[in-house]
Amino acid sequence: MRENFLSNCEKSFLQRIVSEGHRLDGRNYDESRKLDIAFGSEYGSCMVSLGETKVLAQVSCEVVQPKLTRPNEGVLYINVELSPMAGPQFEANRQTDLTVYLNRLLEKCYKDSKCIDLETLCIVAEEKVWSLRVDLKVLNHAGNLIECASIAALCSLAHFKRPDVTRNGDTITIHTMAEKDPIPTVLYHYPICLTFAIFSNDIMISDPSFIEESVCTSSTEEGINTGGGLLVIGMNQYKELCLLDLTGAAIYNSNLVHKAITSAATRCKEIVDMVKKCIVSDDTLRQKRVKINFSDLITSEHILSLSRKDVSIRLKQYNVDELPAKEEDMEEDIEPEPSKYDVVSSVPQTAEVISKKSGSSWVEISSESEEDCTIVD
Repeated sequence: MRENFLSNCEKSFLQRIVSEGHRLDGRNYDESRKLDIAFGSEYGSCMVSLGETKVLAQVSCEVVQPKLTRPNEGVLYINVELSPMAGPQFEANRQTDLTVYLNRLLEKCYKDSKCIDLETLCIVAEEKVWSLRVDLKVLNHAGNLIECASIAALCSLAHFKRPDVTRNGDTITIHTMAEKDPIPTVLYHYPICLTFAIFSNDIMISDPSFIEESVCTSSTEEGINTGGGLLVIGMNQYKELCLLDLTGAAIYNSNLVHKAITSAATRCKEIVDMVKKCIVSDDTLRQKRVKINFSDLITSEHILSLSRKDVSIRLKQYNVDELPAKEEDMEEDIEPEPSKYDVVSSVPQTAEVISKKSGSSWVEISSESEEDCTIVD
């Protein structure tokens, strides 16, 4: 992974505006970016956008042998992939520390919290079980990747339906969707990982952007943390804590942790309600035989996304109508004064010259004959 350096001017500027109560994109401390959820043509395929951060998730299943320690439970495997498509600092086909960090957090949030009923994935005890694999492809990394990836993993698992299985003696038949309706995945609760960034040991902001994450996790030259850090909280819709990951200043300040847990409980309830609503809406469209795919997401806004600037700044208390008029607009309303070099319309083949000296006179010159030249006083 290539290191992405930030200048001292960027760090000091961002720390200053955050201490004054502002953010680059104009949000409040507890305000999150816009969340969009879209499903693909297959079950378990979804794309989640959190601002400019985009993650594509796909769930697949296969029949495998169970683990010896848990012979009647299925297997859940989560894989996160970071490529140069997500950001220029990532390298292709190379695992980074961020990839390992995301995999561990998601596995703790979904496997250790027991949110999935793995016993329903058992086909034959000690012989055959279903193995669910969640592949997360990061399309664009613009900050708060763990929250976007967790929402994508939750949506894909809740939306996924595995084929139905019939057992007749030692024979096991896997039916297609045309033969039997698929079986949905059983979820006991819906955990989501929420990220908070800490500045100056006492300022906490939710849903940090990429530059905010980079600044709050940066350290001084001596290796001492600058009073920042990241706080990741995994919580379900019942306000139960499923995951807690502390770094930097969050380790030494318990008040920030309690404040973040309270804010995460409200935010998690809103996200879970939105996920359930999107799944019900998608199921209704599929029953009506409506064609669903990702092509509907491609609009002119997505096509022209590369023409935008790298950093979008939204100013507060900004009104275009209150701006003073430009000098160019004011000059357009004023009629220009006549100049002595202006061309005066005349008869064809005739030139008229105006002299502003004393005793001015009109001199008419015709090209037909020299006798037509006259001087008028």
